[in-house]
Amino acid sequence: MLSIHADTSHVIQLAVGPAFMLAAIGGTLTILTNRLARINDRTHKRREDREVADTDSKSDEEKRREIDAELSTLNNRARIINAAVSAASGCAILVCLLIASLFLGNELEIQFDRPVAALFVLAMLTLIATYLLMLWEIFVAQHSINPT
Repeated sequence: MLSIHADTSHVIQLAVGPAFMLAAIGGTLTILTNRLARINDRTHKRREDREVADTDSKSDEEKRREIDAELSTLNNRARIINAAVSAASGCAILVCLLIASLFLGNELEIQFDRPVAALFVLAMLTLIATYLLMLWEIFVAQHSINPT
């Protein structure tokens, strides 16, 4: 007969919050990768436009500069999104380590309070970084649409 310690059931209760956090991080990663895919598609389109502009002798220099400026902005946005994806992935890894630490500490009967607290704080900081980077990318995207 399998017996679950009262401590183990408490650890499971403690792990529920971070597990929901993993679901939220997964949703955020979906949003970020969708934005990156749209940036990638737009970049390919504008590169094709640039090639056409280069081969068309009647194409004016202003149009080429406009395309180059948009490509530069798209490249900047992709870098920001990549940083946000990295931060979100780092956050997810920290949350997984946090959950593993809860169970490991319980099973080995080791006080893991401080490492768990440190992992949680680091996870929160990387999650904050993720959302700040996402907001920054949205600001850059909006500014490229309405440069005022």
